[in-house]
Amino acid sequence: MNFALFDPDAMTEADYEAITEMRARIFALDRPGTPPLSLAATIALMTEVDAAALAARIFWLARGDAGELVGFGQVSMPEQENTDTAIVFLEVDPDRRRQGIGTAFLRAVLPSIQAAGRTRVLAMNVTTDADGERFAEAMGAVCTIRGLVQTLDVAAADRTLWDIPAPQGYRVESWNGAVPEDSLVSYARARTAIADAPSQDHEWEPMAWTPERVRAEEALFAESGQEYRQAVAIHESSGDVAGITELVLRPADPTHAQQLDTAVHHPHRGHRLGRAMKAELLRSLVTERPAVQRVTTATASDNIHMIAVNHAIGYTDTRRQGFFETKVDDLAARLG
Repeated sequence: MNFALFDPDAMTEADYEAITEMRARIFALDRPGTPPLSLAATIALMTEVDAAALAARIFWLARGDAGELVGFGQVSMPEQENTDTAIVFLEVDPDRRRQGIGTAFLRAVLPSIQAAGRTRVLAMNVTTDADGERFAEAMGAVCTIRGLVQTLDVAAADRTLWDIPAPQGYRVESWNGAVPEDSLVSYARARTAIADAPSQDHEWEPMAWTPERVRAEEALFAESGQEYRQAVAIHESSGDVAGITELVLRPADPTHAQQLDTAVHHPHRGHRLGRAMKAELLRSLVTERPAVQRVTTATASDNIHMIAVNHAIGYTDTRRQGFFETKVDDLAARLG
């Protein structure tokens, strides 16, 4: 068994094809209802900056004794908030599971995690009641938050569900690109409101949004070539941004949009702004990007309100997932 850091200069198209094919088998088993990535999307995932990611990703590849690909993993280490955490992602070919590959992967990446001074290992978006959850628990990890993945099939959606007027006293607008300067401060404040979302037992330091951080993110999206789209609710009397909802489109996968956060600043809650913003976001998306076939989103399972909002505009439930975590020292002791 060989684990090696991903080296883009050493990769051939056949290598990327092998990763794409293996992950298609993994998706069929671990992510039912989710189409696998194309070859182009796989290459983009591994070689291009993802402006929507929590941190830069370091990829690892696992190969068997004959050089065949048997596993795919990545490690991310946040650099602003949550600097105690290493985010670990691991996939093993379904035909090669229960052969110690996952455990060997953790042994391979653990030294770099320890060297970075991280004290917590976190696995995100692990499909529950499946191999990933069983492996995480075998490694001593506990689930700190459970969530629901939902999908909107654009072709099958009833678009009349998106005919939702803005609540009285507000207007809803679509924004693509830079936030207008006169809205920047209230916009950053509205984005910070995501910190109030249900988090169960998951301890996570939310991003501290400032005007400067907003501008830095906009620059990163522009550099990456990814399209960042938003709908915002504006409070008419003050002109402040009362709420935001956001999604990202990646050039290598133009049929898929990923719905990200939806947040409403506390003084403006209770007016159904979330549903109005999400409906506006979908209306503008399908009009301006007709190639999009599906939109996916993930929500904490106890955020009943947002799950209901998603159902009301046409999303259906796809799969359940969880975040699993353990202490670095505990993992090291378990691995021996």
